[in-house]
Amino acid sequence: MIRYYIHCYYQYKVFNPDTKSSIKHHEIEIMTCTCSYNHERLYYRIMDEHTNISDNELLELPLFPLNNIVLFPGMQLPLHIFEERYKTMINHCIEHNTPFGILLIKEGQEVGEPAEPFTIGTSTRITNSQTLQEGRLNISTTGERRFELMRILEKTPYMTGLVRYLDESSDPVPQNIIDSTHQEFRTFLEHQATIAGGWNSNVNLPDDGHELCLRVISAITVSIELPGELRQKLLETDSYSDRLQKLIPILQRGNEIMSEQSRKSNPFQGHRLN
Repeated sequence: MIRYYIHCYYQYKVFNPDTKSSIKHHEIEIMTCTCSYNHERLYYRIMDEHTNISDNELLELPLFPLNNIVLFPGMQLPLHIFEERYKTMINHCIEHNTPFGILLIKEGQEVGEPAEPFTIGTSTRITNSQTLQEGRLNISTTGERRFELMRILEKTPYMTGLVRYLDESSDPVPQNIIDSTHQEFRTFLEHQATIAGGWNSNVNLPDDGHELCLRVISAITVSIELPGELRQKLLETDSYSDRLQKLIPILQRGNEIMSEQSRKSNPFQGHRLN
C-alpha cells in the first residue's frame, strides 16, 4: 500500500458574527491510499480552531437517497436493486465489502434525476445478496453508524459525498424515562398482539437506551404510519434520553389508535353475559 500526504491551506468567506470577520483559515490534511485493488479513497481531516470537527475524519461514501425510508443503526433493511446506477454501486460495495449511506429524500424522487436528500443519514452494510435476472439484486443490509453529509461530490452515475460519522451519546438515560417508555411500550405491544389475534406474555424490555430506542422504533414502523420527517427528526436527535422522550408521546398516540382498532375488530370485548 502506498500512502502520501498533502498539506495545504485555504481560505473561504463565511460571516462570523462574533468577530465581524468574513475570512476563516483552515488547514486540510489529505491522505490518499492506493490500495492493492488499485482503488483510491480520499480522507480529509480539517483542522479548525473555531469548530469541533478537527477530530472527525471525513470520508467518501456512496449514497442511496430513498423516499420515506429512515434507517437507524442496528436496524435491518432489505432492498431490491433494479436501476443501473445502483446496481453498479451495490456491486462495487459487495466486491470491496464497503458500506453505503441511506438518506431520506427531501426533494425529488428515487428514480430519474438525482434527488436532494436530508444531510443526516445512516451507513449500512450488505449482509446478504442475491443476483436476479437482468442483473437486478435483492440485498439485506444492517444500519451501522449515523453520519452527516458535508458535501456532495458526484451525482452520476450515482451519488457520492463527503461524510463525517456522528458519535452516539454515552450519557446514561434517567431511570424515569426508561420506566415511562417501558410502560407505554408494553401497552403498545399488547395492542399489537391483540390486533394480530394473539397475546403477549411478560416481555423483557432492555434498559439500554440504544437497544430500547431500536426496539420501539422497529415496532412503531410496523403498526402505525410515521411521517418520514418525524422519523428523520428522531434520527437527528443525538441523545437517547431526548429520543426516548420524543418516542413516548408517539407510543401514547399509537396506543390510542390501536385501542380503537382493537375495539372495532372485537366489539364483544368485556364481561360475558353467560
